[in-house]
Amino acid sequence: MALRRIQYQEDYRSGHNNLIEDFYRPSLREAKTYWRAVGYFSSTALESFGAPLGEFVLNNGKIRLVTSVQLTEADLKVISKGTPKEELCAERIQEIVETEFRDGMGDGAARLSRLLELNRLEIRIAIPKSGTGIYHEKIGLFFDSDGDYVAFSGSSNESRNAFEHNRECIDVYTNWGSPVRAERKRRHFEQVWDGTDIGVEVYSFPEAAKQQLLRTYRARAKNRSPRNEKWRHQEEALRSFLSAERGVLNMATGTGKTRTALKITKALFDAGEIDNTIVAMDGTDLLDQWYKEVLSVRNQLGRSPHVFRDYDTHKDLQEYCLASRQRILLVSRKGDVRRDPLASALRQLDSRSAQRTLLIHDEVHRLGSPGTRQRLSGLSDTIRFRLGLSATPDREYDEEGNSFIEEHIGPMLMSFDLSDAIERGILAPFNYHPLPYELTQYDRERIRDVYKKQAARAAAGEPMRDEEVWIELAKVHKTSPAKLPVFEEFISSRQDLLERCIIFVETQEYGRHVRDIVHKYRPDFHTYFTNQASSTLSRFARGDLQCLITCHRLSEGIDIQSLNSVILFSSSRARLETIQRIGRCIRSDPKNPKKVANVIDFIRSPDSDTRNSDQERAEWLTGLASLRHKENST
Repeated sequence: MALRRIQYQEDYRSGHNNLIEDFYRPSLREAKTYWRAVGYFSSTALESFGAPLGEFVLNNGKIRLVTSVQLTEADLKVISKGTPKEELCAERIQEIVETEFRDGMGDGAARLSRLLELNRLEIRIAIPKSGTGIYHEKIGLFFDSDGDYVAFSGSSNESRNAFEHNRECIDVYTNWGSPVRAERKRRHFEQVWDGTDIGVEVYSFPEAAKQQLLRTYRARAKNRSPRNEKWRHQEEALRSFLSAERGVLNMATGTGKTRTALKITKALFDAGEIDNTIVAMDGTDLLDQWYKEVLSVRNQLGRSPHVFRDYDTHKDLQEYCLASRQRILLVSRKGDVRRDPLASALRQLDSRSAQRTLLIHDEVHRLGSPGTRQRLSGLSDTIRFRLGLSATPDREYDEEGNSFIEEHIGPMLMSFDLSDAIERGILAPFNYHPLPYELTQYDRERIRDVYKKQAARAAAGEPMRDEEVWIELAKVHKTSPAKLPVFEEFISSRQDLLERCIIFVETQEYGRHVRDIVHKYRPDFHTYFTNQASSTLSRFARGDLQCLITCHRLSEGIDIQSLNSVILFSSSRARLETIQRIGRCIRSDPKNPKKVANVIDFIRSPDSDTRNSDQERAEWLTGLASLRHKENST
């Protein structure tokens, strides 16, 4: 019943129907066998089918392909002198392989080669018994595992140009709706395949050409440079997503999430699967960085899609909605009742456009926040391709948020974490400096105040949630004045750690106390808090400043390879924030290939025999700090 689930039309016409989306891809998804007779053999064969062809192969699908080559008048003269026609056909196929398939090994050629390698594709060459023409009959059949089949005939060649640019029409006959005609088309194909058709001669695909195709394909795989091997997780992520079409890539910071997302975008544009990409995230700095990345590869993405922005001072949403060509929108997830550009962009997509859209959520863990869930719930349900990116996709202690991410985007497709990246040499190793401190009397009084507040709220019938209590207690620990003298004593003997350094604090007020200590040892520092000019970050990236004191704004996505140290006055109970922050300094630096970063942390003494969250974090970071690139370890 697999093929019967598809509501087939009697015919499909380009301009009125999308031949790939409406006919070929649904059929491939349900079929177990595909027979196809086409015209000229070409490297573009099979290149437009995209993910459904991969699913077809994974389901053990097999293809029979009948194609043809053109024989010239000179060839016919050679044949008349005794050279076998099969030998001339083999020479022409070999020429095509040497010219079209040798350079680049495009998508169609790679797919064809892979199918040959898996023994899932059998090719035969049909040549008219007389004349210099080619066998140009257009027949195709899809068979499912239930014995049903769909036959079709018409003018469509198996090439991207035919599918996307030519004016084509195919007629469709199902064995359950038009059994006589369907059987006739099946018989026509079988006669050609078996060599019993009175008008053509049929030869096997030349073994030499097959082996040359496979050699080219395998050489491309083997000739990966060490760099490509090091970054092979990106190709694994690409394959995982193209197969699943929805899901989250958990890739450690610095391992190329943006680059991988752009590879996925290119693959879908090239395959003709999409003509629209929406990239959503939080933070102007990160959006600006994405914009630069997109522009750097724009000419490689399909037909150079137009890039629109809607965040900060950029307000391109209406232009984006009116655009008819291939397009990319970079948009902020932040919105309110007056203006919510991401929600507006998603509402503008009709069902057909949604099926041809790739939605990318960077730093996808932020998608699970209560406000975002409320604003975006249900708006991406019809979007076919949904990709989430994050070094820390799970929202710890927030099952509702995690469930929303999986429902909105999809499941985890792959994980390549900090330990994987350090051991492969993608991220730099680091030394860990845990600095112990004890809470002051002032801290203990503030802790008692939190518990008093908890009791008062409970008595008033408005009990505090556990998360509220944790947040208030954590703020006491994060802003403990006990850390300040410990920091000064340590840094006075390790002033080198303030060079290319970011210091994370909880509040601006606390940051001013840290600033006064730093000022004793370095003049070239600056604070970088909310509403401060992003030029400060640019100065730091250039090296004009050596040290930044900041709250949250640098936790995600910013790539400053020369960063050497992070100092964590403020560390969250959840690992998410810590991963983001240490990820800033362990990015590899091409100018310093032997870089070893430094993480300075504050660990409070236990109040009892039970380990606190600081000690748990110290144990975890100590383990990570022991890792080194496997090729360099002894």
